[in-house]
Amino acid sequence: MAVRRQIGAEKYDLHGLRYSAAAELGALGLDDDYIMAVTGHSSKEMVAKYADPARQRARAKLAQSKRR
Repeated sequence: MAVRRQIGAEKYDLHGLRYSAAAELGALGLDDDYIMAVTGHSSKEMVAKYADPARQRARAKLAQSKRR
């Protein structure tokens, strides 16, 4: 809670922040090990649960941009 106060994020819970971080980093193309270093997840399965949908959206956008 102290860190959340420092950054003005008291209304957010840790799960939501971890989910958002994993999704954003996944969309940027970072691999699971890097995401785990930031989020503190202990398994790649959990990272995949949160990061894979964002990765898929990023790949779809890139693929669509190549069609033009």
